[in-house]
Amino acid sequence: MELKLIRKDRGYTQKKLSELSGVSQGKISEYENGMTTPRIDAAAKLASALGITLDELVGLRKRTG
Repeated sequence: MELKLIRKDRGYTQKKLSELSGVSQGKISEYENGMTTPRIDAAAKLASALGITLDELVGLRKRTG
């Protein structure tokens, strides 16, 4: 998953992404460190907050912006 790279590209901290997405900061940390994989609803919230598609979030499609 490309979460950490995309988050940093956007200039967001984990806390900011948590606020924007409604996903807890602890869960974001777990996702970024490979400890767990987000459920589809959490992944959709993260993608929306980052302004990308789910395919871009998981690395299936190259990001355009």
